[in-house]
Formats: sequence, structure tokens, C-alpha cells
Amino acid sequence: MFFTDMLISIAKISDASNPTIFPFPAWMLIGLAAASLIFFGYRFAVQKKPFQLIFAIAPLIALLLLFSESKKIFYGVGIVELILILIAFVSSIVCKPKTTEETPAQTTTAKED
Repeated sequence: MFFTDMLISIAKISDASNPTIFPFPAWMLIGLAAASLIFFGYRFAVQKKPFQLIFAIAPLIALLLLFSESKKIFYGVGIVELILILIAFVSSIVCKPKTTEETPAQTTTAKED
């Protein structure tokens, strides 16, 4: 019980002395943003779906919050991220691959060959 009380006290002290928006250190956030850029950039290069490019860029915009404490930038980034999520949602619906329908005559001739 003493050990858990000590951990809770340390967490409260560190949060009070250095409050941040993100619960993780900056190096971890930059690493996650880089990993998402690489992953979604590769998926966009392979599949060419627009929402993947949006998902590659969005975490990089969120990193602006690490370097600024301005409320205008905070709300601006939030609005931009919301718009990007809505655009990605719409583009994932609009840019679906078209399925080709085979007619019964095409399937029977293919089976006979």
C-alpha cells in the first residue's frame, strides 16, 4: 500500500510541476507521428486511397501543440483535425473500389473453356 501511495504522490507532483496536454513524453509522440507517416504513406503509395494520405498528415499537424501554448493554435489544430477526419470519412465512402458484376453468360463460357 505504501508503494502505490508513493507512485500516486509522484504522479501528482510531476503533473503539477509540468502540466502538458499529452500524457506521453514528446519523444514518444514524435515517434508515433513518424510511424503513422511511414505506415499511411506506404499504404497510400500502394493503394492510392485519399483517406490514407489524410491520416498520414493529420498526426504531424497535431505535433504543433507540443511547441506552442497558445489557445488559438490549440483550437485551430482541433478544428483542422475535425475537418480532416470528416474529409477522410467522406473520401473513404466516395472512393470505394467499383466491383465488376459478371453476367451469367460470361460465367458459363468461362467454365466451358
